[in-house]
Amino acid sequence: MKRTWRIALLAIALAAAALATDVLNVSDVERAAGVSGVKLVPRDPARGAGGDLNFSGPDGKLLVMVRLYKSGGYAALKKMYFAADVPGVGDEAFAGPPGVKQPYVVYFRKGDKAASVTTYFDRGGKPKLTLAQLSDLGRIVASRM
Repeated sequence: MKRTWRIALLAIALAAAALATDVLNVSDVERAAGVSGVKLVPRDPARGAGGDLNFSGPDGKLLVMVRLYKSGGYAALKKMYFAADVPGVGDEAFAGPPGVKQPYVVYFRKGDKAASVTTYFDRGGKPKLTLAQLSDLGRIVASRM
């Protein structure tokens, strides 16, 4: 019985990963980030790769994470993390979190779906991608949701 459940859970996880890769791929991230050698990284929250999609840069360090949500959670996220509106991404979008020099997450909603695109930080504590680059990635994801 345990084996059957494990196989079923693995199949569900693989199907979810396959659906997620339909919204963003390595070449999309390479174009938006202006780098080559980007890799898709398996989900591993213990390593910081907690998104539905996780990408590392050419140095092997995490670069960007995409999380997919139901739109019902969008309002709650906006209430907690709103820093500034982001035009042109999905039906509505905002950057966050508040109180930082450079926002490092773009949250957006399109229809009944929502998502976030988050960048990681370099050794100096600066986000690896700009808000413009995150917005570009958000537009790609929103167009495929």
